Amino acid sequence: MTAHHFYGHIQGGREQIPEAYRQMDTWPTVDASALSPARRSVYANRVQALTLYLTVPELSVAAISAETGIDRKTLARLVIRCTTTHKDGRLYGYRGAVPGVRIKEYERFAPIHINEQGRAGAFRQLRQRYPEIEAYLKRAFVERTRHIQTEQEVRKSMRSIHRAFRRHCQEAGIKQDEYPFTESRLAIRSLYAYFEFLSKESFEMSVKHAGGLRVRALPSSLPHAPAATRAFEVVEFDGHKIDLRLTVRLRGSTGVEQPVEMHRIWILVLLDVATRCVIGYHLALSREYSKHDVACALQSALTPFKPREYGIPTLAIRKGGGFPSDVVEGAQFACWDWFKCDNAKSHLAADTIERLTQTIGCWPHVGPPGEPNDRPHIERFFHLVSRHFAHSLPGNLGSNPLAIERALSDPKGNMRLLVTLEELEDMIEVLVADYNGEPHSALDGRTPLEAMANSVARHSSQIRIMPQVARADLCILQEAKIVTVKGTGEKGLRPHINFCNVRYTNPILASSPALIGKKLRMYFDPRDIRTVKVYFADGGELGVLTAARPWGIPPHSLKVRQEIFRLVAERKLEIRDGDNPVEAWVRLRMGQRDRKHVAGQLAKQQRLDDANTPSQSPTEVQEEPFVDLRTSAPAEQGRGIPKALKPEEVRSEAPALAKVVPLNLVVRKTFTF
Repeated sequence: MTAHHFYGHIQGGREQIPEAYRQMDTWPTVDASALSPARRSVYANRVQALTLYLTVPELSVAAISAETGIDRKTLARLVIRCTTTHKDGRLYGYRGAVPGVRIKEYERFAPIHINEQGRAGAFRQLRQRYPEIEAYLKRAFVERTRHIQTEQEVRKSMRSIHRAFRRHCQEAGIKQDEYPFTESRLAIRSLYAYFEFLSKESFEMSVKHAGGLRVRALPSSLPHAPAATRAFEVVEFDGHKIDLRLTVRLRGSTGVEQPVEMHRIWILVLLDVATRCVIGYHLALSREYSKHDVACALQSALTPFKPREYGIPTLAIRKGGGFPSDVVEGAQFACWDWFKCDNAKSHLAADTIERLTQTIGCWPHVGPPGEPNDRPHIERFFHLVSRHFAHSLPGNLGSNPLAIERALSDPKGNMRLLVTLEELEDMIEVLVADYNGEPHSALDGRTPLEAMANSVARHSSQIRIMPQVARADLCILQEAKIVTVKGTGEKGLRPHINFCNVRYTNPILASSPALIGKKLRMYFDPRDIRTVKVYFADGGELGVLTAARPWGIPPHSLKVRQEIFRLVAERKLEIRDGDNPVEAWVRLRMGQRDRKHVAGQLAKQQRLDDANTPSQSPTEVQEEPFVDLRTSAPAEQGRGIPKALKPEEVRSEAPALAKVVPLNLVVRKTFTF
């Protein structure tokens, strides 16, 4: 609202001032004791006049002037000053009523003459008259502290900027007898002062202008996690790239395994702060972990621990070690209250936040970027993993390129010396389980598992346990998507939905023309998208939809399908009718397996194939049950405790059992923390 508008309605028009401006209890305050007695008296009269005007609508302006001595024009000016936005983003409030306080930068209107002494505001007047010059100066200020992208001077000096400034003045038509050419130093000091003014508009720009490289993050205004006093009150989460070269055994078309080096992988860990106990972890085989890997880590912390079948002889979890969900009574399916993480994109993804707040029911605490000390316990755990585990194995990369461990562990091309992915998974599980059973000085000599058991027993009423209805089909990897039923009677195209370039349907949907054009809610598991489950808009279940052939047969992830269609569009992969697209993609990538990131992709696909290998004949393809959080159906049979086998079934299973061959790595060192 302009000054003229305020002044024109100050007589009986107070209701036109926005309600937010009239709430004086929210105005920034002033310490009146810091003012001189004369200024304090004027300030008190102004505050009294403003209070009467904004809070007593029935009192006339003339009566306010008579009582406070503030005339009508001054009162209108005070209302404008106090309701103007300050540089800090708030209103001036009571600060605008302090005598002598400027709320507007000085503006010069008088022309500048040669040999004139007073030239205040001349540089600002120049920028106002020539916007193209001001635009150049702002651009030069930003580019001076920006990372170079073309062939240019690095951190251009002020003298170079001043030369360009004079050139822009000449191109703008400024004559030699006009400012700034009439100045003895051609306004270079004003240019310095202007850049100093621009640097103070934000702290980030101030640091860059001063030559700093790192800016500490702003304190967060979001709720902070409290100090942890019990188990499952606060957990810390982060990812760490293991300093280790790895190989993976890839099966070719003939079934022969070949060792191929892959990229470094990530370990994602959830650590309970109060007990220092690792409650769950996940190994991400991608070069950068995603929101799906974060979901796998969350699910590992919620579901009961099931030990692997170790392929390394003599490898076993030490006595007293393990995971809380396996050895601590009352820790199964326990949910935490606060989740501390950094601001990585996968942590801040909408799906991740929804899983934390809706499925687990916890508060996310996102720490400032570049501040690992905000999560000291998990950073300490990663340090121990590197120092006592990764840096002790062949092929370790050390803590820096010049580390002695890196030079001593170089296999010199002998791939057999490198750790395989399967061996690493075995050792990591034992390593984390042993860490939970190692006494800690911070826990008065107790182990994390002992501290966890003691805390759970003492605070059992405060620990939230996941409801039974959600435990049976716990799969927080599922994502929801709104889809529209497609189809047309004119062309005989049966009802279906489209997802990731493939049609999905089932006999019920294909026989329901009334559903064409309707919105459905679809749930899918990004690890295997052969089937999806859909619900009506009112929440009723429609059923499981299967992808059209050939996509409904080979197991594949969302990322693999997206990459297949990208390669087809780029004409790097050709798929003919009747071909298995996943097998075609595997054949293409097997020819590129020397690339480390390709080896990681093939390893993930090979694991998915192994997990979905049917026990019956290939002709008897059994549809996989779809995991669903919205139903209370029991978990699928066969998961967990194996069923009892009849003698004939044992004989049929014997060839498969005979294929289990121990790996050739022997652990000769115990990893301790």
